[in-house]
Amino acid sequence: MIPTRYKAKLSHLMSYSTSAGTLSKVLEDILQANTLSIAFSASCQNPCKLTNPCKVLSISYFYRRGNLTSENRRIEQSQYGAKWKITVYPVLRTCVSAVRNQLDNEGLNKIQQWLSLYTSATGKDGNCCLQLLYNIDANQLSYKEYNKLLD
Repeated sequence: MIPTRYKAKLSHLMSYSTSAGTLSKVLEDILQANTLSIAFSASCQNPCKLTNPCKVLSISYFYRRGNLTSENRRIEQSQYGAKWKITVYPVLRTCVSAVRNQLDNEGLNKIQQWLSLYTSATGKDGNCCLQLLYNIDANQLSYKEYNKLLD
């Protein structure tokens, strides 16, 4: 089971479109599975403030090497080193079923494929990210990727 770092409480108008159990089951065979962590964010509690398309989930890798000028406090807080994390964002409760269906049909497969592409990223300086976005008007899941890994 992928460890959950935190899960924020949501207003009655918002809900999460997936669970830690579902993500753990889908990603259990991925090489990064033992280094992943999950956070359930409360980034937007007010439906009026949601942007369209809204973020549903993001997976990111970040590695910053400590050096001679690194602050001891940051080193002790583990701010250096390789980190893989999944962040699940809240969606409108009225859309959660549609988002969950699209995640199950295509989104979770896209996550597996993306993580498989970046199996060799651990230990490289920089960051990379896959974001899953849901367009409320078009009822469509889309993806945004970036890669700023240094070789």
